[in-house]
Order: sequence, then structure tokens, then C-alpha cells
Amino acid sequence: DGTTEVYALRRLFLIAMIVCVAGLAVTYILLVHFSELVVASEVENFEKQKDFITNASHELKTPLSVIRANTEMSQMLNGEDEWSESTLKQIDHMNGLIANLVMISKAQELEDKTEMAPIDVSEVVETSVKSFESVALKSKITLEKNITPNVVFTADSSKIMQLKTILLDNAIKYCDENGTVRVELLAFRKGMKLTVSNSYKDGGNVDYNKFFERFYREDKSHNIDKGGYGIGLSIAENICRQYNGDIKATWKNGEISFICLLS
Repeated sequence: DGTTEVYALRRLFLIAMIVCVAGLAVTYILLVHFSELVVASEVENFEKQKDFITNASHELKTPLSVIRANTEMSQMLNGEDEWSESTLKQIDHMNGLIANLVMISKAQELEDKTEMAPIDVSEVVETSVKSFESVALKSKITLEKNITPNVVFTADSSKIMQLKTILLDNAIKYCDENGTVRVELLAFRKGMKLTVSNSYKDGGNVDYNKFFERFYREDKSHNIDKGGYGIGLSIAENICRQYNGDIKATWKNGEISFICLLS
């Protein structure tokens, strides 16, 4: 008769299960506790970083305003010269940089889901392209578009407009002389595919992954004279990530393309 042995094995199995479950519960509680401690420091650092950017931008605006006022007063009294013009140009550049730093800080914040709604992306992109037609004409650049109608995507329309503006402004700014900028919008699975391309004949040996690093400038084209700050593409990448998408840059046959897939 093995009844006693069977009962003993059942009790042993039950005790082992209880110990395993208790061990997993204790492990889970410890992991949650220590994870909160680790994440708390990171969250605190992130908040401090945002506060620093906000405070620094506020503190920098005042001396820049004083420098501008003094320079303009000097121009009124003594006339304009290359030195005063250079000073005003650098002030404008610094003000733009401050504005973009604040934009980065805001772009990192979690998106307000209440602002998300199905939008006609085709209409948003079409409107954005039209707003750049005069800029392209002035720069002697051909602006082409291939926009699929009625592409609907659930998002914040201002974010999609910002993404499109960043890519199109970047394409026109760094397009080869008398080159072409192309904008293409397609429905992609449950989302959308946005591609902005521009002529870029010298892009054969460029590391395009670095284009999405903040303040990065490719030596031959991303220079201060173009008026950029090297952070627009970083903001574009952040917007794509907010919508579970990605952005990549490719070059082929003298043309660079920035491809956004949002789902």
C-alpha cells in the first residue's frame, strides 16, 4: 500500500508550489521597489534638465535683448558697419538656438492623448507643401509632390505639421543648387509613409545615422550660414517615436531621402 507515500509526495509538491509562488511574489515586489528607486533618479534628472533649459533660456534672453538694444542705438548714432551687422546676426542666431532648445524640451514630454484624433494627413501635407512653394521658387529649386489623397491617421495634427515642416525646410535648405525636392505620401499598412527627398550629389560617403544626433552638422553642407542648428532632425525622430514609428535617411543616385513610417 503506497497511499502514505502518495500523500507525502502531494504535500511536498504543494509546499514546493507555495514556496515558488511566494518567492516569485517577493522577487516581484523587490524588483518593483528597486526599479522605482532607479527610475526616480532618472526622472528627477530629466526634470532638472528641463528646468535648467527653461531657466537658462529665460536668463539668456535678457542680456541678448540689452546687447541688441545697445547695438541698434550705436547704429543710430554712428551709422551701420560690418561689425554691428555681425553682432545683430549672432544675436538672431542665439535667439533661434534658445527657441530650439525649448522646443526640444517640450518635444520630450509625453504627448497629450486627448489631442489625438483621426486627421486627413493628405490635406495637412498638401497645405505644408504649398506654404513652401514660394521658398523653393526663390531658391530656384523645383518642388515636386506625389500625395495620395484621403490618407487618414490618428495623431495630433500639429505634430504631423511640425514633422512635415522640419523635413521640407531641411530639404530646401540643403538641396543642391537648381536641384529638386520631392515629397511623397502613401498609406502604409494601418499608418502612413512620408518621404522627403532632395538633390544631394556629394552624399555618397556620409554617415546618415549621425544626422539625427543633436547639434550634428555634416561639414560640407550643414553649416551655420544655412541658418540651421542641427536639432531639427532630432525633433523629427522624437515625433516619429511618439507614434511607434521610425525615420531613416538614405542616399542613392545623387539624392538623399528621409523616410518616415508611422503606425
